[in-house]
Amino acid sequence: MIMETEYTGQSQTNNSSISCPAAFHTLNTGVISCALDEGLTFLWGNTSFFNRIGCSEQEYRRLYHNLKQYYADYPEDFQKISQAALQAETEGSGHVKLTVRLPLMEGSFLWIQLSGSVLEQAGSLVFQSELSDVDVLMAEKEEITRLYQQKRQYFRWIMDTYPSNIYISHMDTYELLYLNHNACETLKKIPAQVLGHKCYEVIQGRNAPCPFCTNDKLREEEDYDWEFDNPVLKKTFIIKNRTINWEGHRARIELSHDMQSTEYKLAKKDQEKNAIIQAIPGGFARVDAHDMRTVLWYGGEFLNLIGYTREEFENELHSQCTYVHPEDIERAAAIMDSSRKNGKKTVAEGRIITRDGTVKILTMTYTYVSAEDSWDGIASFYSAGIDVTRERMEQERQRKALEDAYQASRIANDAKTNFLSAMSHDIRTPMNAIMGMAVIAQSNLANPDKLKDCLSKISTSSRHLLGLINEVLDMSRIESGKINLSSEVVSLPDLMEDVIDICRPMSSQKHHKLFISADHVHHEKVVTDLGRLQQVLVNLLSNAVKYTPDGGTISLRLREMPSIIQGRGQYEFIVTDNGIGMSEDFVQHIFEPFIRAEDSRISKIQGTGLGMTITENIVRMMNGTIEIKTRLGEGSQFIFAVTFEVCEDEELCRGELAGLPVLVVDDDQIVCESASELLKELGMRGDWVQSGSEAVTRIAEARDKGEDYYFVILDWQMPDMDGLDTVRAIRRKLGSDVPIIIISAYDYSEIEEEFLLAGADAFIAKPLFKSRMACTLHKFCRSSTGELTVLTEQTQSFLTGRRILLAEDNELNREIAVELLQMQGLVVETAEDGQQAVEKFRLSGLQEYNCILMDIQMPVMDGYQATEAIRALPRADAKNIPILALTANAFASDLGKAHNAGMNDHIAKPIDLEHLVGILKRWIV
Repeated sequence: MIMETEYTGQSQTNNSSISCPAAFHTLNTGVISCALDEGLTFLWGNTSFFNRIGCSEQEYRRLYHNLKQYYADYPEDFQKISQAALQAETEGSGHVKLTVRLPLMEGSFLWIQLSGSVLEQAGSLVFQSELSDVDVLMAEKEEITRLYQQKRQYFRWIMDTYPSNIYISHMDTYELLYLNHNACETLKKIPAQVLGHKCYEVIQGRNAPCPFCTNDKLREEEDYDWEFDNPVLKKTFIIKNRTINWEGHRARIELSHDMQSTEYKLAKKDQEKNAIIQAIPGGFARVDAHDMRTVLWYGGEFLNLIGYTREEFENELHSQCTYVHPEDIERAAAIMDSSRKNGKKTVAEGRIITRDGTVKILTMTYTYVSAEDSWDGIASFYSAGIDVTRERMEQERQRKALEDAYQASRIANDAKTNFLSAMSHDIRTPMNAIMGMAVIAQSNLANPDKLKDCLSKISTSSRHLLGLINEVLDMSRIESGKINLSSEVVSLPDLMEDVIDICRPMSSQKHHKLFISADHVHHEKVVTDLGRLQQVLVNLLSNAVKYTPDGGTISLRLREMPSIIQGRGQYEFIVTDNGIGMSEDFVQHIFEPFIRAEDSRISKIQGTGLGMTITENIVRMMNGTIEIKTRLGEGSQFIFAVTFEVCEDEELCRGELAGLPVLVVDDDQIVCESASELLKELGMRGDWVQSGSEAVTRIAEARDKGEDYYFVILDWQMPDMDGLDTVRAIRRKLGSDVPIIIISAYDYSEIEEEFLLAGADAFIAKPLFKSRMACTLHKFCRSSTGELTVLTEQTQSFLTGRRILLAEDNELNREIAVELLQMQGLVVETAEDGQQAVEKFRLSGLQEYNCILMDIQMPVMDGYQATEAIRALPRADAKNIPILALTANAFASDLGKAHNAGMNDHIAKPIDLEHLVGILKRWIV
């Protein structure tokens, strides 16, 4: 669909009338829209975009007319964006994804991932894109690259200065790729003479690889040590090998040294000393004991630790330890003085400030050496410092985490107490009603009316108690992370119909005006979790019904908005009522469990206080958002926005509908406009009016011009002249030539006969969807007489006389199930455990049973085991007989277990008779 962006087709240089769609302001990521021209003229941006760059919309529009101006300091980034957008439009792909910089008003920039699409809006091409922050990722990538290059340079330098021989050769071709300076001296050759030659030729004087080549023994993760007596060099070497990646080649690195070399032994000692120093993760300093400020010598990682180069340390700090934090320098001097007096090593922690201002925490070790013991006669302190900043920050984080965990534990204990208190009240209330009504019923067995009243109230309280238990269990599974969203193809028209069917009875009891509409829904099938989506909508709509007084107005609206992500659709479900509303203070707590507003008007309304908590959790799991607009005493509006994967709908437009004129009659302008757009998508021409009298006049005028409407789509309830009066007026004035289709958000079964007698031809339930409208209109086109043949579904009981095997170990539950099944005319045989069920089926005649109802938790053999045993029996009907799980385990994971065991369907306890009969009719043929 085309979002209502107020785009009126003006010149692209005048974009003041173009504004961001309201839905995009709720997104956490930035979204912008630009005209697809040379400079990418800026049309609009959402709130997150302006907040991210640190600029108001007014200031941005004053400074920048297009993206080219905005990217003036980064022309290469603008060029990438412009070329990608134009290429997407030229190639017809319509989609762009690239990483660029996003300039900030303060002068810096962020790295972002730009995901955009080329769209047509109001006859012009626009480039609409979403901006996701990837600044941290880019910084990490640059840091990794820098560290890699740095390590590579260090590696080269270490090898070049290594006091023994280093050779690197190709593992497959044996070609020498590198040798260090010491190796050149050992071979008495320069690199140009040997690089590229075979290592066994250069080092061993061979014409082929040596028979004891160790290539097959080398690994990347460990060294391979061995000795070799080189006859060419006439020396014995100890060799250390392993495999490495050398400039993209799988190579062998070899470190060798002459065990008899005096130079080697001296270098070895020096190497060991340096290795010890380098192995310690810190820096070393020698501080003059006279002033305890002057650094006489330093080594290791000292300069890196304090963040200075050698020149900066000597020229800026003048070799003084003024890098120590001002608040700690006197304490450091006192610690050194203490070390001198007691002659012991002293360990303490202190802070330093690096050249860039970073504060680090160091563990410092001080050792005093007197002038008599010093090699140069200067009394001094030898100090080693190790950076423990991260460790201390981690300790602080852990301390804070422990403190937060303690607070969370305390809050959880309080919540548990509140939970038990609330549950005690909420469970006892319906239980008290059930027990009390049971006692009253027993005392009035001879009074049918009183008995019927008691049983009705017991049934109502039982359903309320079951709903409470389901919500508590649902909430428990959500909080424990044991709930997963499933993915299935969902029909939005079917979903809306199911939700309305669930909520309509309660709404009708309170005489509410119920409005349902679907606005610009182009993709009617999406991929999501049907049950959880329905649960969210039922919770929102039933809350609206609960808290709207008798005679109020409630609406459910579905909207599809433009999506900038290919294959994804953005949808809004909007539930609005004119009920009691909520205060601003209560809205802040509406999603907390067991929270209900303190209002005398709702004190008698049943509820657990968990519905909105569960709703908010499901919305969050779907990566959606839920927004609340409310005012005390005036009503509430809940906007549930979510993105779904969309399924491409089948082509509904056929030639038989093309160009046919249709008149839509409804007092709601949104419904009229939406219906007209759907008709246009079907290839038809849609006109609309907002009253019955206008409809009669418009149809008569069309007749006079010889341009009769082919269909009239008419709302049932309208002010002044309702749908029934309008049908009669049309038939009285114009006859029965024009088919009239009645639309309504209400259950029209009670008035269907009256409308048909008045001259109506068919009915469509609101909200209007393209697929359902096309289906109804095609029925008229297929009828040779131009009249719709109305088929009435004949309901017939298929259950009478059918045989059921019921496996249930609980005697009371078994008695209840048998009674309910026999009430439907079924013949029931029972088994008290899974083993008995298997035996009874094995001994029965072929197809003697039409279905098996199998409890799950039973002694001897449970329901899953019994089902697997029946499916494994060597008889023709063992694989095909319907086996239905009958259990109190009503979660989605239990459905999977039942299916894996070979069961066909799942019926939850306590048994809902209507649901049970529906399942049996589905499986018993």
